[in-house]
Amino acid sequence: MKNISIDDFSHCKRKLYFSILVDNDTRKRLEVVSSRQQPEVVEILRKFKNVETVTRDFSRTYKAAISEALPNAKQIVDRFHILKNLTEDILEYLKRRMKDKVRIADLSPAPISEKEVLNIRERRKIETGLRKWEVIKEAQRLKRAGKNNTEIAKTLQIARPTVIRYLSMTKPPIDSRPCKLDPYIPRIKELLLSGYGYTEIFNQIKEEGYTGQISLYNSKMKGIRWETKHRVHYLKRSDIKRLLYVPLEEIPDGQKRREIEYYLKGQTELEQVLKLVSDFKILLSGKDETELDSWIKRAEILQITEINSFLKLIRSDLEAVKNAIKYDYSNGPAEGHNNKIKVIKRQMYGRCKFDLLRLKVLC
Repeated sequence: MKNISIDDFSHCKRKLYFSILVDNDTRKRLEVVSSRQQPEVVEILRKFKNVETVTRDFSRTYKAAISEALPNAKQIVDRFHILKNLTEDILEYLKRRMKDKVRIADLSPAPISEKEVLNIRERRKIETGLRKWEVIKEAQRLKRAGKNNTEIAKTLQIARPTVIRYLSMTKPPIDSRPCKLDPYIPRIKELLLSGYGYTEIFNQIKEEGYTGQISLYNSKMKGIRWETKHRVHYLKRSDIKRLLYVPLEEIPDGQKRREIEYYLKGQTELEQVLKLVSDFKILLSGKDETELDSWIKRAEILQITEINSFLKLIRSDLEAVKNAIKYDYSNGPAEGHNNKIKVIKRQMYGRCKFDLLRLKVLC
């Protein structure tokens, strides 16, 4: 055997751990070690003098044990563990950088009816004005028909002074006087779509010159809220997290894809981070380990705490990470046998000591 992998598994979680060695070529279990401490692992590894490559995770103990027992063997860090550490660091960055969900504009808003735009008070005012306009038009029609003001008042059951006023009107009696808030309505809609709260918007327009009272602002905001209601969508952090695993162009939901593109337009640093992750995946699947150094230099330029943490990790085991790019071996066989060991432990109902468990695993 020339290529092996080593991994640990729990005998008693958070208390006692064993190690397993697997032949990467034949997928056979070679040995089970009663510890994952360096002296015991070194003792077992010395039995396999002809080994050329050893695949492992980022464990410092295994690294030191392999270097001591098999100094000529090439150590390979499992690619899954490399990507797992990178992804976990990027997720921490996203938690710090982005809220759980952010408000963005709907890029294809549905048509909004007038009833949705207006609040209840304004809608009632308009409806009352239109009903009154019908009475006004009827009074003017009766006047043209030759009836006097008294007859019109009796027919429509309104006062004579009201008839006189109605006869002089040329448009519906709906209040169309300018409001102090009207010049700021486009700005309010813009801030609403950007995710600002009501109080934040009020303070913002006050700074920009609004001199009206908050009561007027509150009454108008009801109508503005209805107008923007169907144009605001929420983009979740999990939608951005998805880009760590699936390229943007492969997301099947076209609407969600457009929303992510819209959000990323103003997030230069986030775009660079996602591009960095994508390039690292391509780098891992390639065979040119020399490109890792240039990727590290690009990552350093961003000066992001979480990415610097990942860079520190791969620098501490740089040769093994480069071997992961160069060679096809992984820790998959050992991880697979760990699952089988869990089944064996369940079948033994927790009554297995190490000697019996070792025999069952190796048989």
